[in-house]
Amino acid sequence: MLKGAPSLVFAQCPLVRWLCVWALTLTCSRITLAYPLRDSNPLFDFSDQVRLRHLYTDNEHRHLHLQISPEGEVSGTEDQNLYSLLEIKAVKPRILVMRGKTSTRYLCMDSSRHLYGSETYKENDCNFREVLLEDGYNVYYSEKHNSPLTLTPTRLGKPTGKEMSRFLPRDSRGESRIPMEFTADPCDLQGRNLNVESDDPLGVKDQSNILTPCLDS
Repeated sequence: MLKGAPSLVFAQCPLVRWLCVWALTLTCSRITLAYPLRDSNPLFDFSDQVRLRHLYTDNEHRHLHLQISPEGEVSGTEDQNLYSLLEIKAVKPRILVMRGKTSTRYLCMDSSRHLYGSETYKENDCNFREVLLEDGYNVYYSEKHNSPLTLTPTRLGKPTGKEMSRFLPRDSRGESRIPMEFTADPCDLQGRNLNVESDDPLGVKDQSNILTPCLDS
């Protein structure tokens, strides 16, 4: 056989060239399917967990639940109500976004450490770092401003009484339970994808009437 015959056959035979290209394509496809590319954005790794909770805090004088009004005011209420029910979702490890279930406003903190409810998601103001305490309470710090979430009453900018910055996430069970027609089950919200470009990173706008019979985990 002449030297260089395989190369000559490959160059002169279109069928051989086509088969080689097809085999190479199939091999690459199998590699791609076996090892899919991961999205580098960490938000997508935590897009399937939404909790419905009331954030409870107390000191020697008061027992409060954080609430967000439709006007965007953040305050405390002694009893659980429609505006104290929050949708809580992790967007990064230990970084949470919280949104009023009824008010549809995001819990945020501005550069002056003032809490407010925003109609749109703002990463700098609306991300909170969750710190777990041994007694079951949590502390939430603004990721951007590194200041704790608190309902401590203030006078002239100074806190009065023991700080109320330790929060216990609670469900709606018990004597003060909110009627079920006003709440949505956590299972309604699981499995939705987080849209980073959206003003609604929780993916729960216009879903207040959806109910699913599912046990709280």
